[in-house]
Amino acid sequence: MSIQKRKREEKEQRRGTIVDAAEVVLAETGRDDMTMADIAEEARLSRSLLYVYFEDMNDIVLAVTLRGFRSMRTRFEAAVAEYDTGLRQLRGIGDAYVDFARDEPTYFALVAEFESRTANPEDASERMRRCLAEADRGLGAMAEAIRNGIGDGSVRSDLDPVQTAMTLWGSTHGLIQLAANKGEGLRQRYDLAPESLVASGLDFLGVALAGDPVSGPPDDGADG
Repeated sequence: MSIQKRKREEKEQRRGTIVDAAEVVLAETGRDDMTMADIAEEARLSRSLLYVYFEDMNDIVLAVTLRGFRSMRTRFEAAVAEYDTGLRQLRGIGDAYVDFARDEPTYFALVAEFESRTANPEDASERMRRCLAEADRGLGAMAEAIRNGIGDGSVRSDLDPVQTAMTLWGSTHGLIQLAANKGEGLRQRYDLAPESLVASGLDFLGVALAGDPVSGPPDDGADG
């Protein structure tokens, strides 16, 4: 291995150590209370060394956010690969997003915070553009499932795949946030279990998406 290559690998390892440390601190203290000193202490590095690898704390948080988008996108793509019809793929993606929020709450919170902001790719930093690209790939997995469903007849043929994917993402995200933020209140005021609220919401979206089971796949115009 050349000296130059070894130095590049050492640099990437050091960068990964810093991001790993930031993940730990974010999970323990949250974004608002985290400091560069906290990250440096967790990484066992000097605070000044952090600025050799990242511009500032926001840059480090974006690096963790990118990991979150990658994890979410991987889950979505796995759901598309697992199920045999577009409609089932979409339900699989919905369930995968619920699991993502439950299993990786730090990633989920960072993804949600990033998506709540307006980001112009032309004005964004390189790391922000990478996050936007991963978000687009996640949305693309949903749009692919919708196209698959239109093709196999399990999803309505009048839907625009990208617009519908965005609607589904927003609806599912809202259900998860509602259950997480108002769960106990929903139980006390309306006798609604938060987990059943999300499940029934996904069921409702499935019904709204479903194609005509009698007609089957749309006619491609070929002669029979």
